Amino acid sequence: MLHTVITSPFQTTALADCLRYSRSNDAILLLQDAVIAAIDENNWCQALKKSGLKIYVLREDVLARGLNEKLTNDFEVVDYNGFVLLSTQCETQMKWA
Repeated sequence: MLHTVITSPFQTTALADCLRYSRSNDAILLLQDAVIAAIDENNWCQALKKSGLKIYVLREDVLARGLNEKLTNDFEVVDYNGFVLLSTQCETQMKWA
């Protein structure tokens, strides 16, 4: 399953809920304000790393927020084409807002 998270983990429980219900073979794509969770050395970044899940971050949202120099190198940055590819590779998708 592909989980897409769109809200900041500092404003909603969407990412926490997503992590709670994700299974070991799931993937998470951080979009919109959720990309802030991929900033290196914050608690959410550490939680995502410890989850063992495959984590992706949408490049356009990172660039729009000026975070490209602050991201961890542990997550894969994808563009919109990568987002489409992930969507086709995963049988189901769940949006967390």
